[in-house]
Amino acid sequence: MKFTKKNDLYLLLVVILLVLVMIFMNAYPKKGINGAEVYLKREKILQITKEGTYSIKNDEGELLMNVEYIDQRIRVIDSSCPLKVCENTGWVENPNQPIICIPNEIIVKPLGTEDDTEIDIYTW
Repeated sequence: MKFTKKNDLYLLLVVILLVLVMIFMNAYPKKGINGAEVYLKREKILQITKEGTYSIKNDEGELLMNVEYIDQRIRVIDSSCPLKVCENTGWVENPNQPIICIPNEIIVKPLGTEDDTEIDIYTW
C-alpha cells in the first residue's frame, strides 16, 4: 500500500517554500528611523536627531514625558499621563507609526522614508 501520492509531495513542497519565504521576509533588516519631531499642542517643540534621552516639559516647566532614541528606534520611557498608553506603545522603528499622548497633547512623529502603503496595519 502506498502512503504518499504525487499530489501530497507537491503540497509538501509548496508548504516548505511558503515557510522559507516567510523566514526570509522576517530576516530582512528593517530600515529604522532617522530621528523624530515632537509636537506639543500642535506646535513643534523639539527635533531629535542624536541618540539619547530627551525630557519634554510644558510651558510651566512640568515634566510631561521622557523620550528615548537609540539604534534608529524611539519610545516613551516615562509619562505623566494616567493610562500610560504612550509608554505601552513600546519601541517604534517605522516612520508611519507616531506615538501619541492625548492627555498631554504630545505627538512624537518618527522621521524617515515612509512606506507607500495606504493601509495602516498598526492598531492599538
